[in-house]
Amino acid sequence: MALLICLAPLTVFGAEPPENLPNAIGEVVYMVGTVKAEQPDGTVRELDLKKQVIPKDVIVTSTKSSVEIVFKDDSVFSQGSSARISLDEFIYSGKQTASKLLFKMGEGTFRYVTGQIVKQNPDGFALETPTTTIGIRGTEVYATVTPSLERVGNLDLSAGHTMSVGPQEISRPMHAVSVDPTTGSVSAPEPVSPEEARAVIKAAPQTTQGEPGAKNEDVDDMTRKVDAFSANINRTKDELGTGKPDYQDLHTLSLQQSGQKSAERDNDKAEEAQSAAEGGGGGGY
Repeated sequence: MALLICLAPLTVFGAEPPENLPNAIGEVVYMVGTVKAEQPDGTVRELDLKKQVIPKDVIVTSTKSSVEIVFKDDSVFSQGSSARISLDEFIYSGKQTASKLLFKMGEGTFRYVTGQIVKQNPDGFALETPTTTIGIRGTEVYATVTPSLERVGNLDLSAGHTMSVGPQEISRPMHAVSVDPTTGSVSAPEPVSPEEARAVIKAAPQTTQGEPGAKNEDVDDMTRKVDAFSANINRTKDELGTGKPDYQDLHTLSLQQSGQKSAERDNDKAEEAQSAAEGGGGGGY
């Protein structure tokens, strides 16, 4: 379960993305499959590595797809397949009380590792499911939303911090509640099983935390994963160079390097399979 506790802050806006949207609030650091950003005026953008997201975007993942985004306040968000979330409001400024965030989740699996906005203005931060509101005081939150059940909890919770789900407060790490969408009732907090935690991580992996995610036979997706881990490693090394490294930073780097090696092996296998399918026999060039 070491993957669940590694929450090193990351900054991606020092890089040079291929686009420079003046109102950008975040950047895609990893994705597989097909992911789109829809605006209220009907504008649709195809997302890919280093593509940026803006306020009011609705992030939509198709089947067998996922996306990971790092926002300007160093928070990290990931979303599983067949899901959508609306980035209704994101304000991050030097004025603590002015910083705020409101994201509205539809059906799907979601994970969010909090950043500077929660530290600056926790009362201005909210994630909403179709039924309830999630308040956070420093944690890694997840939600799995279906028409019949909403499951909301955390995979890590900093000492002395809490999260709220409607009227219920969660004060212990690896705990969750169940929400009934028909009545709005919220259960008492209960421990998150290892099986549930693994399912959430598999559905919405975070390469920033060194998580390899599910194996994929698509060459383009595997190439994206290798590139994502390479960029994550470079960013973490930059962070290590800004001050005295701590265990968390070094642990993150180790996980990322391990994830990159795994992704490279999967990529080699995917390329061999593609070559064989095209009649190359896996070894002819």
